[in-house]
Parts: sequence; structure tokens; C-alpha cells
Amino acid sequence: MALGLAGVRYAPAIVAAQHRQGMTPVEDDAISGTDRIRVTKGTGLVVASLGVVLLAYWL
Repeated sequence: MALGLAGVRYAPAIVAAQHRQGMTPVEDDAISGTDRIRVTKGTGLVVASLGVVLLAYWL
């Protein structure tokens, strides 16, 4: 859950770090930095939601 929340909070920094390190999987102008940030935040929300569901199931 914390990992997902961190992904949402730090998505712009994550995308910037990936760009600096050359870790962007697709070097295409069709995918903007804004789109990459949006996808990173969405992934973080999914991970956080999964964490909440698993926590609720465990309790």
C-alpha cells in the first residue's frame, strides 16, 4: 500500500529520474511526459488499492 502511495506522490520525480537515466522504454514523441506521469500515478493507485483490499481481507 505504501509503495502505491509513494508512486502517486512522487510520479513526476520518478518519470524525471527515468528520463535522466535513459530508462524510458519508448523514445517516441507520441508519449509525452504528462502521459508518463499519468500512467505512473495510475499504477500507484492500482497498487495502493490492491494493498487496501489485501489488508481488508487479512483483517
